[in-house]
Amino acid sequence: MKNKVKNIILVVVMSLMFSCSDFLDISNKQTLSPKNFPATLEQVDLILTSSYAGPYGFGLYAFYWFPMGLYLYDHTTDTYGSYDERGSSMDNYTNIDSRYILRTYTDLCKWAHLSTTALEAEESYRINYSVKSEEAELDYIRGQALFNRALAYWHAQIFFEINPDGWGFPVFDKVVNTVEEMERPRSTVKDTWAFVINDLETAIPLLIGHNNKYRASEWAAKGLLAKVYMQSLYIFPENKFKVQFLMEDIINNSGKRLATPEVYKDMFYGNADNEFNSESLYELSMTTYYGKEDIWMGYNTGSGMPIVFAPWYMDLEIRFRPNVEGKEENDPLKQVLDLSTAKKSSQWGNNFVHDANIRRFGFHGIYGDTVPRRTFNKSFNSALARSIDNYPYRLEYPDYRQKSMDLKNDRDRVDPRLQLSAGQPFVDEYINEKGKITYYDRSHEVINRPDLLAWQHRKFTNIQGIEMGQAPYGKNESSDANYPIVRLADIYLLYAELIKDENPALALEYVNKVHRRAYGYSPDSPCPYDYTGFTERTKTADATDHLANDVLKYERWAELFAEGQWWWDIRRWKIGLAEAEYYKETRHGNITWKGDESYVQPIPQLELERNKNIQQSTGYPGVR
Repeated sequence: MKNKVKNIILVVVMSLMFSCSDFLDISNKQTLSPKNFPATLEQVDLILTSSYAGPYGFGLYAFYWFPMGLYLYDHTTDTYGSYDERGSSMDNYTNIDSRYILRTYTDLCKWAHLSTTALEAEESYRINYSVKSEEAELDYIRGQALFNRALAYWHAQIFFEINPDGWGFPVFDKVVNTVEEMERPRSTVKDTWAFVINDLETAIPLLIGHNNKYRASEWAAKGLLAKVYMQSLYIFPENKFKVQFLMEDIINNSGKRLATPEVYKDMFYGNADNEFNSESLYELSMTTYYGKEDIWMGYNTGSGMPIVFAPWYMDLEIRFRPNVEGKEENDPLKQVLDLSTAKKSSQWGNNFVHDANIRRFGFHGIYGDTVPRRTFNKSFNSALARSIDNYPYRLEYPDYRQKSMDLKNDRDRVDPRLQLSAGQPFVDEYINEKGKITYYDRSHEVINRPDLLAWQHRKFTNIQGIEMGQAPYGKNESSDANYPIVRLADIYLLYAELIKDENPALALEYVNKVHRRAYGYSPDSPCPYDYTGFTERTKTADATDHLANDVLKYERWAELFAEGQWWWDIRRWKIGLAEAEYYKETRHGNITWKGDESYVQPIPQLELERNKNIQQSTGYPGVR
C-alpha cells in the first residue's frame, strides 16, 4: 500500500507551483506561459494573492480549523455524541487516520508553498523584468509573502513538539520541482521557530508605511512576531529584550487602541461596522457568498466553521393540538424524557460550549446546575401568533430565566465575557429563520441529560438569524464573521506576562485595561472591578481550578475564549495535564492526558506512506 497510495498532498501543492527553473527560462513576455510567468508586476501580485488564499483552505478557516481542531484540543467545545475521529482529538491524542488532521496538514503545506512561490516569483521578476521605480512595490510584495509564510508556520505549530530538539515542521524555503524534493524531513522545533522568526524579522522593514487592512502591514508582522517570540521564549530566552521593545513599539506607536465596550460587544458576529476596528492588528476577512449551494461546492469567501457549532433554537411552530399533545396525561413533566422543542438548528449543531467553561466564567448555582424541564403553559392562546411569550410549553421553574439573567448580569459573580461567547438555552434570545425572536435551546440529543447545560456557541455565529439559507436571515453556510489573528488585547496581556516580575504594577495595569473594557468601563481609568494582585480570586466557580488564583492565565483564557489562541498558551505553559484534570470528560469519555504527545498532532497516515523521510510525532505510531 505504501508504494501505491497516490500522493494527494503533493499533487494539490505542486499543481499550484511554478518551478525555479521555469522562472528563469525567459521568452516573450507578451505571451503568457510557464517560461515567462510572471512577466509583469500585476502577475507577481496575482501569485502573491494566492498566498492570501492559504488560510481559506478546507482544513483551515473554511471548515475544520476550530470545530474539528483547536476547539477539541483545548475543550472550548464538547460534542453531542462521540463523532468519528473527533473523539480521539477530544481525548488529546488524535488518530493518525483522521481525515481532519490530514486535510489540515495538507492545507498548511499548501499555504507555506504558495507563499514560497510568491517569494520566488517576486525574485524572478525583480531580476529579469523590473525597473527601478518598481523596487518599493516589490519590497512590499516580498514582505507580504514572508508574513504569509510565517503565518502558515505559526498555525502549523499544532504539529510542533514541546522539546526544542524534537520535531517541528518540514521547512520549505524554496519551490520544489520533483517528488523527491517534496519528501522532506521535519526540521527540529528550534530550527522551525528560527525560520519563522527570520521571515518576520525580514518582513517588517519591507512592510513599513503600508496599511491596507486586508493585507499584511508593519503592525500585523510586529504583532505576530511578538506572539512568536513569546511562544518560543523558552527556546530563545535571549529574545526577551527584543519582544519587550517590540510590544512597547506596538503599544506606543501603532496608533492602535482597545475597541470601546460598545464595539467590543459586537465585533465577533459579522457586523462589518465593528470589524477591522481600532484594536485589530491582523484579521482574516470573511464575506458571505450566496452564489453556492454549500461548503463543498467550490470557491467560498466565507467560513463554514460555524455550521458545525451552529446553535439549536426553540421551534416556535412546534406541533401542538390541545386534544392530542395537550392532553393532561401528556404533560412533559409526567414523561420519562423531557420534551424536545429544539426541532431546529442553525445548521449541523454538532457542538456546544463545554459545560466546564460555563462554570469557569463563574455561572453556577441555579437550581443545582441542572436544566429545567418543560410543562404545559396554561396561558397559551392558540388563536394568537406564536412567540416566546405565547408558546404551548413553559419551564417547570417559572423564575429560571429571571434568576439566570440576574446571575449573568452580576459582575461580582460572573464574567460578562460569558455572554459574548455562549447562549444559554431557555434564557437568551435568538433570531430564527423568519427573523422572529425565540430562545436558544438544547439539542434533542441531550433531552435525557439534565446534568448537561449545553450552552450554544455565540462567537463567530450568526446572531441575526441562521447559518443556512438566504438573506436577510441566512448566511448560506458562508459565515461573514472575521477571525482575529492578532489584536491589541492579546498584546497587552502578553506584555503584562513579560514584565510581571520586573514591574508588577505596570503589568497589572495592562491586565486591568483589558479587564475594565470587558466589564464595560474605559480601559484607562480605575474601575470597581480592577484586580489588586496577580493571585486574586478569579471568577471560576471551582476553587480547585488551577486558574482560580492565577489572574494572568485566567484573563488570557476569558478574553480570547473561542478565538483559537488558548491551545497555544496551554502548550507553552505546559498546563495540559491541569486542563485535562479540570475538564475531566467529554461526550467521548474521560480525558486521558498521555504526556507530551498530547500537546502534539500526529503526522497523518497518508503522509507517512508517501514520504519516506518524514518523522512521526513522538508517542504516535509509525507507518502501517
